[in-house]
Amino acid sequence: MSSGSSTSPQSNRPWVDIDLSAMRANYNLVRGLAKNSEVAAVVKCDGYGLGMIEIACLLAKQENCRTFFVAYQKEGAALRQSLHDIAPNAKIYVFSGPIDYDLGKYAQYNLTPVINSAEQAAKWASHAPDKPAALHLDLGINRLGAPLSELPAIREIGAFNVDVIMGHLSSSSRPDSDENAKQLALFEKFASEFSGAKKSLAASGGALIGPAYHFDLIRMGVALYGASPFDHIDERVKPVASLRAPVIQVRDIAAGESVGYSGTYIVDRPSRIATVALGYGDGFPRAGSSRAEAVIHGERAKIAGIISMDLITLDVTDCKTPIKTGDTATFFGEGLPIEEIAERCNTIAYELLTGLGGRVDRRYV
Repeated sequence: MSSGSSTSPQSNRPWVDIDLSAMRANYNLVRGLAKNSEVAAVVKCDGYGLGMIEIACLLAKQENCRTFFVAYQKEGAALRQSLHDIAPNAKIYVFSGPIDYDLGKYAQYNLTPVINSAEQAAKWASHAPDKPAALHLDLGINRLGAPLSELPAIREIGAFNVDVIMGHLSSSSRPDSDENAKQLALFEKFASEFSGAKKSLAASGGALIGPAYHFDLIRMGVALYGASPFDHIDERVKPVASLRAPVIQVRDIAAGESVGYSGTYIVDRPSRIATVALGYGDGFPRAGSSRAEAVIHGERAKIAGIISMDLITLDVTDCKTPIKTGDTATFFGEGLPIEEIAERCNTIAYELLTGLGGRVDRRYV
């Protein structure tokens, strides 16, 4: 039985099918667009909710990926241990940079910090003289990264070895934003002061905007996991994750009856309601109540009423194929773009992926 079957594969709880072939295709999409650049994999937040270890090992084995980015040292330590036999010399960069209590772990697990301030630069140079580090320039996002005003102080720090100079575009979700070109110009100006360091400006958005943003190293994140980095769907990016859940009860209700908490969904005709084993406790946003849809037997069914912790109710009255217990409902992915569902839930695809809960089985297909 295929993963996209409308019958649940012997499960009474939700799962996400993760299409590894599609993931590899997305990786190679960017590699093909940026033939002169290395494509690194950003696997923070447990691989955007889909499994950091499984994905990193796949890319290391099948695509010879040798550079990875994580958010925290703890993630880097786990990744290093998992890659030990597959890619012992892989580079693992830690976005958050060095913090006093975990400085020793960088050497223990052969991790490379991303420096985000003059303070961190001094700390690293004192702790590990001449050991490489990436330097993150703040080009205007005013979030994390070294302010450009701190660069003179950073350059004066002895024994500070910058192997990657990086920036982050604040408006890459809008390819036509003037901010992209402005920040590109800033990056080119200040990155040139660090001769010998690899240059890295593009994440998924910059990679897909165009060659001017590619430089030496691309940090591929959300597009790897099957979602567009833009405010619109990008057909070049293949869907990777399909969130599915089983129908566990079907009932007929009369006109005038309501469905779910607070009785917000009132039917005006005899209706059929399917209850599905998925809820906000599994990471599907409550904001999708009576707004989002699911697909069953290739047909769309609207969410009926308020999403609860463990359950979602669907109005399947108009489904041509009779819905029964054991059928599978798909909430995003195959046949239902994650970007569309994110918009209906007043969020973004990143949040849908990273918010998938521990009760959701990860199935690699």
